[in-house]
Amino acid sequence: MTKKNVGNFVADNAADLKREMDRRGSALSALAQAAATLARANSTDELIKDVCDAISSQSPYVLAWVGKAEDDPEKTVRVLGGSGAAIAYTKDLVISWSDQAHSGMGPAGACLRAFSTIIVTDSETDTHYLPWRERARAYGIRSVIACPIQDGPENLRRCLLVYSSEPNSFGETEVELFQSLAHEIGFGLRSIERQRLLDDQIHEKQLTQERLASALRSTIEAMSRTMEWRDPYTAGHQKRVALISMRIADKLGWSNEASQALYMAGMVHDIGKVAVPSEILTKPTHLTDLEMKMVQGHVEAGYQILKDIPFPWPIAEAVYQHHERLDGSGYPNGLKGDEISQGGRILAVADTIEAMSTHRPYRPARGLAAAMEEIRMEVGLKLDSAVVSAALELIKEGNELQKIIESV
Repeated sequence: MTKKNVGNFVADNAADLKREMDRRGSALSALAQAAATLARANSTDELIKDVCDAISSQSPYVLAWVGKAEDDPEKTVRVLGGSGAAIAYTKDLVISWSDQAHSGMGPAGACLRAFSTIIVTDSETDTHYLPWRERARAYGIRSVIACPIQDGPENLRRCLLVYSSEPNSFGETEVELFQSLAHEIGFGLRSIERQRLLDDQIHEKQLTQERLASALRSTIEAMSRTMEWRDPYTAGHQKRVALISMRIADKLGWSNEASQALYMAGMVHDIGKVAVPSEILTKPTHLTDLEMKMVQGHVEAGYQILKDIPFPWPIAEAVYQHHERLDGSGYPNGLKGDEISQGGRILAVADTIEAMSTHRPYRPARGLAAAMEEIRMEVGLKLDSAVVSAALELIKEGNELQKIIESV
């Protein structure tokens, strides 16, 4: 071999090595950028678009897209998303994964059918690529790789296709890199799909809970109306107590769920009065000691009615304690201080405000101002100071308590 021939041989090898290193560098850059997008994507469309953007941003890759094998009679391959200078190549593209159709002989169809990597080294010479040769020529496409996307059920076949403007762009190293990327795409897609299913399940569970809560609220309101039919003089009392309690709870920073639970406790806080003779409930004069004891027994009766109902909130406990007082002077158990639940404390204040503000058979309404003066005198002694402060704020802020009393 002459010196000239040796020189040409060395130059050719150097050029080949440079081309190989350039191809490898492009594949590595595409893989690195695509992998970075996988962690950020929140939907399958976003993941596919971002990965294809990352691949096609590297020369010589002019197009990348993800296809899915459809389970229709024609065994269509649907383009799920793609990107690149030659993206128009995919418009109205007819591809099948059937071995009985010419459109199934290309890289996408063969890849999805065999679920293995397919390479078109040169679109100008590959006989299987003949149906798309003119189309590929128009978009400057010379070589293609199709990699199956793993990590999915058998009935979900997808593949990644990458198109290069140069022939022989996919050597052994590039194949390994794009196969690895296809695997990561599959993992990313499955993760997003699992999260979507989980979100759907959570949403359905929330809707079910909302329906159950609505049904529970309607049932409790029906129970409350039944009670008020027996005692027409206190019609609306439980509803007003419920609304006042809920607004106080809101003011104290309770969650919406907890406030709604307290509303329901307020709606049935006097349900135990079904055990009290109606003539005593509607008596237009003051009650005797014995009659008063019978009325006070409504707390115990209400608790016994509610305690075995599997409420998700401590409704029975709040009802049981709404006549307890911080100094132990309340009933039925003479609880003191922290022995009384927050729900019981709020109901106690709301019940006092409503009872004093409205008409009773044995006395006329004393009005909201007198009721608030009464609870100011008992704040910290019998009634919780934070609860009373919240009630007073409701008066300052548009007199919400008066609106509740007048509206029900």
